[in-house]
Amino acid sequence: MNAPTSIWAAQYRGATLGFFGLAFMVAYSTAAITTAMPAAANELNGLPLYGLAFGITMATSVVSMSLAALWIDRSGPQKPLLLGVGIYVVGMLLSAAAPTMELLVGGRAITGLGSGLDGVALYVAIARVFPAHIRPKMFGALAMAWLLPSVVGPALSGLVTEHFGWRWVFATVPVLAIVAMVLLLRGSRGTSMNQAVDPESLEDPAKAAARRLWVKPLWGLIAALAVLMMSDAGTRTQPWWPAQLGIAVVLLAVAVNILLPQGTWRAARGLPALILMRGLMGTGFTIADVYLPLFMIDQRHLPAWLAGLSLTVGGVTWAVGAWLSARGTLQPRQCVRWGALLMTLGLLISALVLLPGWPVWIAWLGWAAAGFGIGMAYPTQSVVVLGQSSRSEQGTNASALQLSETLLTATALSIVGAVFAALLTSGETAYVMAFGVAAVLAVSTLLVSRRAAN
Repeated sequence: MNAPTSIWAAQYRGATLGFFGLAFMVAYSTAAITTAMPAAANELNGLPLYGLAFGITMATSVVSMSLAALWIDRSGPQKPLLLGVGIYVVGMLLSAAAPTMELLVGGRAITGLGSGLDGVALYVAIARVFPAHIRPKMFGALAMAWLLPSVVGPALSGLVTEHFGWRWVFATVPVLAIVAMVLLLRGSRGTSMNQAVDPESLEDPAKAAARRLWVKPLWGLIAALAVLMMSDAGTRTQPWWPAQLGIAVVLLAVAVNILLPQGTWRAARGLPALILMRGLMGTGFTIADVYLPLFMIDQRHLPAWLAGLSLTVGGVTWAVGAWLSARGTLQPRQCVRWGALLMTLGLLISALVLLPGWPVWIAWLGWAAAGFGIGMAYPTQSVVVLGQSSRSEQGTNASALQLSETLLTATALSIVGAVFAALLTSGETAYVMAFGVAAVLAVSTLLVSRRAAN
């Protein structure tokens, strides 16, 4: 009998629905909560803590990502995934019921712990449930799961916030999470999702470093504190913010060197280069994604809904790029390199909108190309990293892939944000700086991509 070639085959359908549902839940909560948070901050008189409510989830997720690497490599992904979703649900419910902004921030911190655990566990669970030949299709489906919430999530959340209140936005997410988890557990019965690694495999001298992985959660905590310090320094509200930012960057540099595989910063061929590429690509795309709509509103005087069109266009083409990479008609090497090329060209084309006289549609055209490129490369990176990892290293490498992006993005956004605020009185100079940083990261991604996939 031929092996199934579809993630919707009978034996995989339940797991596919579960994985899709979890990704949909995370995407919906991200879009919806971003829309609802201003109302929450106003009602709770917590505008001074508004930025912290977002930054703290990124910081706490770093801690749990580091812990996930150790746990998953020894016990399999099912228990970390279950606990991660459970913690995520608790954090959402606490946020929904928070009587003060301080407690809402606490709920967001708990949510970050859950998202770090289930983010890493989700990747490894896919590798355990699906055979290698259809694994790209599942990662492509995850990109599709992000598309609909990114398009309709903000509008839906706005309606719920306006008619029922912001608390209901937080309270609806746990329902989606529980339904998705039930589907996943039922659909993954009989798979190796919760099969622990053979202890004897950990005795291999080549994996002796695995014995010392308990150190990583500690450095994950240090990295998380550094992320919070950078986020606070980026607001420039304290006179000592430059020193604070410098100390945070040094701490993070040391922590990242321990948390990521050896050879990452010199783009050693193979997995280290792939992990570095994820960080560079995600950070460059995010910086441009943050400042492009702001430029459209501030300098081109577009309404918010029209300025945000670039986000919608990029989300759609991202999904299309992921679909193309999942078909298997292109080699992983081609998806990674062409994806990096398209993202870089798209970002540079979008930056032309900074020049006087250039039409705004040039930015949307460029962002369509950038979204398509990152859509091609992202799921391919995940597939290749997991495919080249032994079962006893899947958690470690999946964690490194996500830590690379999270930590580099947090660092760059904090530094760019601080410089942007200092240059804001200079008009378009601040935006040129932000897009310049994004362009440098994109070009670096293109260079590293040649070493990332053979």
